[in-house]
Amino acid sequence: MAQYDIYPNPGMKSTAIPYLVAVQNDHITSRTGACVVIPLRANAQPVETMAPLVEVPGAGAFVLSADEIFAIGMSRLKQPVGRLGMSDRAKIRPAIDKVIGDY
Repeated sequence: MAQYDIYPNPGMKSTAIPYLVAVQNDHITSRTGACVVIPLRANAQPVETMAPLVEVPGAGAFVLSADEIFAIGMSRLKQPVGRLGMSDRAKIRPAIDKVIGDY
């Protein structure tokens, strides 16, 4: 399991949220048995900074739904379908900062 890998959503909401992107660093993931992920929503409206569009290789653009960040057991995540590119990776930290930052 690698940071920024994209996995099919194993949950019941896979139509609305077809993918999950792993955002937790590999050092922590290898020790906890769980991984922090951000859902990638289909047919959602992007929101500046907090919910930007990102590209899933071979599948198109999806909304990075940072306000829905959660942890999932690594055993539930199967084979990754791709990895976020560098420009999309750069959108993650600002999105999380928008959700948890001070106002």
